[in-house]
Amino acid sequence: MNIEILCTGTELLMGKVNTDDAYLCERLLCIGLAVNRVITVGDSKSEIKSAFEESVKRSDIVFTVGGLGPTFDDLTREVVAEALKKKLIFNREIMHQIASHFAARDMEMPAVNDRQAYIMEGAEVIPNKTGTAPGMIVQYGDGKLKKMVILLPGPPSEMNPMVDDYVMKYLKKRYERAIIKTTVLHVCGLSESAVYEKIRDIVDSTRELDGNELNFAMLASSSVVQVKIIGKGADELLIDSIMGKTRQEIYDRLGNDIYGENDDTLEEVIGKLLGKKKLSLSLAESCTGGMICDRVTNIPGSSIYFKQGVVTYSNESKIRLLKVNEDTIKRYGAVSENTAKEMAVGVRKLSGVDIGMATTGIAGPTGATEKKPVGLVYVAIACEKDVYCREYRFTGHRLAIKEKVTVHALDFLRRILGSGLDM
Repeated sequence: MNIEILCTGTELLMGKVNTDDAYLCERLLCIGLAVNRVITVGDSKSEIKSAFEESVKRSDIVFTVGGLGPTFDDLTREVVAEALKKKLIFNREIMHQIASHFAARDMEMPAVNDRQAYIMEGAEVIPNKTGTAPGMIVQYGDGKLKKMVILLPGPPSEMNPMVDDYVMKYLKKRYERAIIKTTVLHVCGLSESAVYEKIRDIVDSTRELDGNELNFAMLASSSVVQVKIIGKGADELLIDSIMGKTRQEIYDRLGNDIYGENDDTLEEVIGKLLGKKKLSLSLAESCTGGMICDRVTNIPGSSIYFKQGVVTYSNESKIRLLKVNEDTIKRYGAVSENTAKEMAVGVRKLSGVDIGMATTGIAGPTGATEKKPVGLVYVAIACEKDVYCREYRFTGHRLAIKEKVTVHALDFLRRILGSGLDM
């Protein structure tokens, strides 16, 4: 079976990162359907038509992503209908759903949204619970030549739930080819190459047993390395057994450098550790500018353990709010182990919590000296019994450094919380 994804949108050719194709490919792989080709074209009727007509000739299933909105550059609906020689028919029920979407937000519906209520004849509608653009599943051809086009909106907040809640169930009933299971292990504190060296013999070995197979993938992103274990076959119990043994082998090699699995995030893991130990946390951020607070508070219920966050960017604010000794900054500098430790102690006392964490560093591109280059960062964690500090040296542009500091600071906190130390 050949499957293609056609993404439309001029913005995708001008630097905007497209996550839709990766999401679709991953979800389809879970039911044994592999995508053969992904194509991206701009908002040009001729370009969309040409690419679509080529795709439907080659493929059994074609996904189109984007171009279902109400504006002049949303062309996919009309182009596909024209290519498949199908009429677009006004659907009153869809029109009512679109109007209700605006009414629920106390907004007047623009007249142009009427376009989205036109559905291709014979199409099965894919409900859109978060937006106004309904998706469509259109079958065409006869007998063994029957093919399928699935039209989806571009915004991930709309497309992802439509794929999960509707499209996957629809395709699974008709096309599931094998049992495919995945486990993703999240690693922090090691480079991608270091992770690979530690598990190389496991990854490189061929694992096949009675028609079942095991594959691996590795992805490095934002200071985290993902190790994906993919099991495929007809015997679910055997797949589970093989994956379980392999997972344990990788844990034996990487140990505490693995912070979680699948959908786990560092902030979720930290939240569970803080909750389990009944500990409270506050943050004092300088170079990260509140990015750590943002991630910590993304977790529902984080107010139980997270009490306060302050961005003490200037030396004056470090001295005034956190009671950092002025002489410490003069002697060692704002970016130093001494200052980081006093910041952590200061925010802990300021908010009356069990743990205070602080960051201070040089995100660049200015502010560096010969002895203190761009990317030099200190992260300190103050508990009742002790104060811990780590020095890091990161590379990259300003935002990349801030993101790396955020990840490594959270991972440092995770390791301290999981160490068994007396807090």
